Amino acid sequence: MSYTRLSSNFQPKTALIARRQVFSGFLGLSAFILWPDLAVAGAPPIAAPTPPISTSILDKDGEALRLDRFRGTPLLINFWATWCPPCVAELPALDTAAKQLGDDVTVLLISVDRGGSKKALPFLQDRGISRPEMAFDAKAALSREMGVRGLPTTFLLSADQQQSWAYVGPRAWDSAAMIAEIRALLQTQPAAA
Repeated sequence: MSYTRLSSNFQPKTALIARRQVFSGFLGLSAFILWPDLAVAGAPPIAAPTPPISTSILDKDGEALRLDRFRGTPLLINFWATWCPPCVAELPALDTAAKQLGDDVTVLLISVDRGGSKKALPFLQDRGISRPEMAFDAKAALSREMGVRGLPTTFLLSADQQQSWAYVGPRAWDSAAMIAEIRALLQTQPAAA
């Protein structure tokens, strides 16, 4: 299972990539492609009260966005970056999962690329990723606030945003097992007021 651990500066400062990063990214991507069942059988999500989510980020129109805007509907938040091979590998599955979950769960992709929407939005459009909501955390403020230590990291928030489950590393989000797990976790939660 590949997971891109973040350094203290959170994002690469240059376009040059160290050989170690290329090698570890290739290994992670190949493991995800060659053995997709590993993602489903990955570590179970970590249940906990929702981490702080007060920081504003930007939506695809450049407007301020706070996660409490989604209160009332469960939220699947995926932190990703264009330079993270396992993140890129799971984007199509997240797009399909957004379709499968429909109006029951909002899927939100949050890019931590320094270029914000100017970098990440064309990247998503080139790959046909259009169903999830999109947001941009170019300064990684929300990511740090929520305790993200590596990419991809995904949080499932209950409709009232009081309970959350953290998924560390890539998953096969569009698999029947994963969709069933998401629905089962959310069924244990009371409806939002």
